[in-house]
Amino acid sequence: MMNKSTKSNTVSLYRLIPLTLTLLLAACGSGDDGAPGNPGEPGGPPASDISTLMVEVTGVTTDAGIATVNYRVSNQDDEPVVGISTGTYIAAQLLPQGYTNAGNSSQWQYFVSESCSSGCTGELIDHKNGSYSYTFSAAFDGLNDVSYQPGSTQRVMIKIGGDTLPDGSPLPTTNQHFDWSDSGEPAYTRDLIAIETCNSCHNDLAFHGPSGFEKYNEVETCVTCHNADRVSNPDNIFPQMIHTKHLVGFPGELANCQTCHASDETLTENMNWARVPGMEACGSCHTNIDFPAGEGHPAQTDNSNCVACHNSDWTANVHNDGGDDEALGQFNANIVSASLTGNTVTFNITLTNPVTNTVYADSADKLDFIDDLRVYANWGTSFDYAPSAKSLKLQDSSPISGSNGIYTYAISGLTIPAGTESDRGVLAIQGKLCSSQGELGDCEEDAFSTVNLKSSHQFFSAAELTDTGRRVVVTNDTCGSCHGVQALNFHGARNDLQGQCQLCHNPNMMADATASNPSVSTADYKHLIHSLHSAQREGYEGLNYPGQIGNCAQCHASDDTGLLSAALPLNLGVKPLAIDNGTFTSATAAICSDCHFSDTAKNHMTQQGAVFMGSEADATAGTESCSTCHGEGAPADILKVHPINE
Repeated sequence: MMNKSTKSNTVSLYRLIPLTLTLLLAACGSGDDGAPGNPGEPGGPPASDISTLMVEVTGVTTDAGIATVNYRVSNQDDEPVVGISTGTYIAAQLLPQGYTNAGNSSQWQYFVSESCSSGCTGELIDHKNGSYSYTFSAAFDGLNDVSYQPGSTQRVMIKIGGDTLPDGSPLPTTNQHFDWSDSGEPAYTRDLIAIETCNSCHNDLAFHGPSGFEKYNEVETCVTCHNADRVSNPDNIFPQMIHTKHLVGFPGELANCQTCHASDETLTENMNWARVPGMEACGSCHTNIDFPAGEGHPAQTDNSNCVACHNSDWTANVHNDGGDDEALGQFNANIVSASLTGNTVTFNITLTNPVTNTVYADSADKLDFIDDLRVYANWGTSFDYAPSAKSLKLQDSSPISGSNGIYTYAISGLTIPAGTESDRGVLAIQGKLCSSQGELGDCEEDAFSTVNLKSSHQFFSAAELTDTGRRVVVTNDTCGSCHGVQALNFHGARNDLQGQCQLCHNPNMMADATASNPSVSTADYKHLIHSLHSAQREGYEGLNYPGQIGNCAQCHASDDTGLLSAALPLNLGVKPLAIDNGTFTSATAAICSDCHFSDTAKNHMTQQGAVFMGSEADATAGTESCSTCHGEGAPADILKVHPINE
């Protein structure tokens, strides 16, 4: 037990310690800070699991014009990655708009590319805590015959990965760029396009290297080399090269520059394409123009006068919709009720002007700005519809009854198979309007041209409209990632909405028994789309799909649980493939063979219960056991063995 005097002395000692420490610290305050210490050791163990490589450039310093780039490397869990002894380091500078000549866009200039493999061109230091420093071998000024411009925006690009750590751990390929200036923050940039926009169609773009080990995967990397100071062929300068490549087989609206040049506020120069027109970029799409010779355009030898005619508003207007959206906003056709009696669907439709919030009093046949307004109808959402849809052109038809914007029409002759009376049908609206400079007008007048009405559809039961319809497999958003949300434009450019094509392109369309692969000969929607995108369809063998053909998530949508619609087992509503010689192929085999049709693949499917060109009874007997191995959560789940990239 502590006695009273001991306790008192102890308390006094405790009170004295803080005072003593304060005096000691005060005594140290008049000295200097001492030399900087070495980089600290990691706060935790180095990363052992590296599925993603993160590179963060922390800064660039210069000494006698020689740059040192400092960066940190971590994994997906922000754990330091140590032991990296390889990499590529590229340097470039950006000349501002108008620097090279009046009217010219800003331009990248390539300085040098240095690398570390068995050795380093410059000096690489691994600080053993996830931090690294790379010092270039020489000052940038004069490299590649390019003069260093003080105050200009500079760029360093780091490429790491595609190889292994000393212990054999694989490193995924990663690019990281860093823009800087010796006078502080860069005063200007050239951020025109985001790689995410490219990858919405292409899926993980990467170039230069063996397949699967490509080195460069950032737009910012591409432009540091694909510029006039690095490539000898002008066609390989980045804007010209990309425009030219997209001229062939582009799946969207080629004239819509904002398919790639998206209006993204994070891109400081996202409207450069409209604001700074020039012969080089514009001529790479408008290939019928010879600017110096004056062919297809008044003669000019430089870009100094382009903006005098082609100002940003004009350029943006003619390359986008030219006022189409404004015109379309003045008209909406909406089905407000529907019912089925026998094989006839009767429906009411309203025509409104959303801009003025008013109803068009006249029916469609009396509105002179309607070039084409039709309604399609079919029955049987649960079994992918009856053999053929029926349609009615409203501009050529008088309504049964109605007034003041609500008119009644009927479509007869629907096929209602026995026992399906409690199923559902769909009414789909398609059409074209006439417009000029954002205003609807008389289709008989030459000044007005047609613009596609945005399609819509409405499901119905025998008694009323319903929100419950056919299962969703793809959406306009998934199709639109390549084609543009409203740019599918089939059949006279009037059909641009998923869920409508299947009214006609359904399992009742026969495959050709004489085709080498009957699955890719039918116009049934699922086989039509698979065969087109996989270049298996006759006449489309040269189609160059821009993404990863096995990435089902590029097109397929997910359900409410997050499960992709491409997953096995198939929906019970999916029918076998009907062939015009009276035979059938079982449903799963028919779909998979759209892409996988080698003898080996067919034999494998047959061994698992698939039926090729057999009887309808055999093809619908449910003998396919594909889901045992390829179903959700199975060892070879198709969502695992395909390169799914959602």
